[in-house]
Parts: sequence; structure tokens; C-alpha cells
Amino acid sequence: MVFDTIDFNNFWKESDYISEVCTGENLTDEMVQYAEQRLGYKFPESYIVLMKTRNGGKPLKTVWFDDRNRYRVDVDEIFSISEDKKDSLFGTYGNEFWYEEWEYPRNVGIIIADTISGGHEMIYLDYRGCGKNGEPKVSLCSAEDDHEIIVLANSFEEFILGLTPSEEIYYQNL
Repeated sequence: MVFDTIDFNNFWKESDYISEVCTGENLTDEMVQYAEQRLGYKFPESYIVLMKTRNGGKPLKTVWFDDRNRYRVDVDEIFSISEDKKDSLFGTYGNEFWYEEWEYPRNVGIIIADTISGGHEMIYLDYRGCGKNGEPKVSLCSAEDDHEIIVLANSFEEFILGLTPSEEIYYQNL
């Protein structure tokens, strides 16, 4: 079973703002199929499972931290699979916006989340090593570093399971 250890009732932060700009309607299999066809990529099962709990939003655990490389990523929102919300895969600030306006590379995969950087770093489902139907890695792309791509996790599930509360990271480093 995917995500055996996550309590989805306590995964998402409650916020009127996030609900207004990011969280889409309940995700259906038809919506998944339409999005996959439109994007040209097959979503990993773990991504679909998470998005069916709530179609986008802000997680309570927002920090991905690589102890070995001392690299930190602060997730702001996970985009909904929707057209109706500004911060969604097909919304005003969806994939096409980031490709066109910020020149993020198209050949990596799907931009699924942003960070607290205000657009300077985006999180991808990274299909470069697995093809459009394989199990993508999760990578960070930095506009400030000539769109350098850093692999964060070998799967979406690994990425989500690796998220921690920002307070935990703060106290670990004191």
C-alpha cells in the first residue's frame, strides 16, 4: 500500500487562502486521465493517492532536508490538478506560466509545486531518466542557477515521506 505511514487527516494545512487559490475540486479518475493526456506524462500512483485526499494545497510538513548535502527546500504549495485555481497545473500560475514567463525547462517533466522562493525554485516530477510512463524522481529546478536541476528524491512517495515540520529542522540545527 502506498503511504502506509501517513495520516492524511493531518497532512494538509487548513487555510482559506490556500483553498481559494490552490485546492481544486475532488479529484476523479477522469480528471487524472485528462490531465495525463494533456501533459503527456503518466502520474505516479503515490501522487494520485495524495491528490485524491485533497486536490492540492499546503502540507503541514513543508521542509525537505538532505542531511548529507545540507540542502533545504521549503515547499509552499502542491498544485492541484485543475484549471480553476490560479496555483494549479493548468491555472494562471501553472506549468505553461513557468515555462513561458520564467523559462523553466519543459523537457524535465511536470512542475507540481512551488517553494517559498516566490518562483525562483520549482519542484518537478522528473521524467528524464524513466520516460513519460515511468516512475519519476522529484527534482528542484532553480531559476537563479541557470535552471540547475537537483534530484531530491527517487520517487514522489520518498519525497512526501521525507517532508518534516520546519520547527523540527530548526531545533535539530541548534
